[in-house]
Amino acid sequence: MKKRKYIIRIKDGDKWTRVIGFLDYDNGVFEKEVRLSEHLFRKFDAFGIDAEYFTNTLLPNNYKIKVVEKEEKIVYNISASDFKKHSQHFHFKENGIDHRSQIFCPRRFWKKENKNLKKLTLEDLSNMGVFG
Repeated sequence: MKKRKYIIRIKDGDKWTRVIGFLDYDNGVFEKEVRLSEHLFRKFDAFGIDAEYFTNTLLPNNYKIKVVEKEEKIVYNISASDFKKHSQHFHFKENGIDHRSQIFCPRRFWKKENKNLKKLTLEDLSNMGVFG
């Protein structure tokens, strides 16, 4: 069976131009890649998701939300229902660019995993002297 992973785009005027992430339909996971320096809402230490997509798709299906942060190499995970419990709405417009309404959830509510961590084998543990 072929896995269904979709690119999620939002409309900018009449065109579906801006990619906001990917939906792994079979596993119920919405994933987006971010750079901390560009995408973190510093005032609330939070990551955001397009409010319309969140409200119409992610929340009703309680999809898992996965944010892959590329600079610190940390993966953040949260369910849509937990995201909603701890989130706030904002609508930013700057320099003539409308960023649409977004929902932001502070990082302290996300589960984190470090992408740099290596899974240790029994041989690694033995070489480290764990077994005596």
